[in-house]
Amino acid sequence: MRKISMYWNNICVLHRYEKKHIEEVTSLLKEQDILLETEYFGLGYPKKLSEEVKKTGITPDIIVSTDLEVFEDPDIYGLFKEDLLEIQDLLPLKKEIRNSNLCQDKRLLPFLVIPLIMVFNRQLLAGQPLPASLKELAEHPKAFGGKTNSAGRGVFKQLTWLYGKEFTDLFMENATIFDMPVQSLQSVQKGISPAAITPSIFAFRADETLLSLRYPKEGALTVPSFIAVKNTLSADLAGWILSKLFTAGFCNYFAEYGEIQPCFQHAKDVNMVAEHQYRFVYPDFAKSPEGYA
Repeated sequence: MRKISMYWNNICVLHRYEKKHIEEVTSLLKEQDILLETEYFGLGYPKKLSEEVKKTGITPDIIVSTDLEVFEDPDIYGLFKEDLLEIQDLLPLKKEIRNSNLCQDKRLLPFLVIPLIMVFNRQLLAGQPLPASLKELAEHPKAFGGKTNSAGRGVFKQLTWLYGKEFTDLFMENATIFDMPVQSLQSVQKGISPAAITPSIFAFRADETLLSLRYPKEGALTVPSFIAVKNTLSADLAGWILSKLFTAGFCNYFAEYGEIQPCFQHAKDVNMVAEHQYRFVYPDFAKSPEGYA
């Protein structure tokens, strides 16, 4: 039986569904004499994916991860990037995704994009015009979360790429940074912060009689999930396995229950993302001082 290893670090709030689907795919692959061995990382698990790869230098056949340091930190990505297949043609992508910075590295196939959107407390900002853009938000007290994960780091990186370090420093002067992304939403709900940048999966569950949601004019800051496959698999085998893992039904679940945008052609759209022409903020690392080196 052919053994194939996979590291999975994805959407913690929807992880029960993810795990159930992966177990079903594992059973299906066994019928084809393939043993898919999956190790999970992230919230609720003892190890962090990027730290594990950095410490051991060992990578599996397949990685699926929103822990972006594994791809964006050149010291980590450099350990295995030369061993990766170019996989962006294995599953058809939405044209808006294909034409974005999410596809700058042919070895990384975007799977999902978590938009970070602006959330405002209507009562605290009553009578005031709500910021329509991240640039306007800079002047207001605000919160965001993910101090030690990709959500928080992404805010720094993406704002710096978009507007420069001086702007980002100004933006951070009146920002409260929480450990977890959901805490930023809770701070607005409780009236502690007037505004927050919050992942869509939390923001869209909010009470809109109390809160107002805005998609930033520049585009949403993002936490993408990327797929990478080592050349220990042939392109044909990799494409077949990915087609079993990333079915339309599986991808649509994220859009329907998490307001998370799937990247593949066969999947549904998140209404707010489609209405704003898939505008996402994600750095071009070829023009950035760090990442994809």
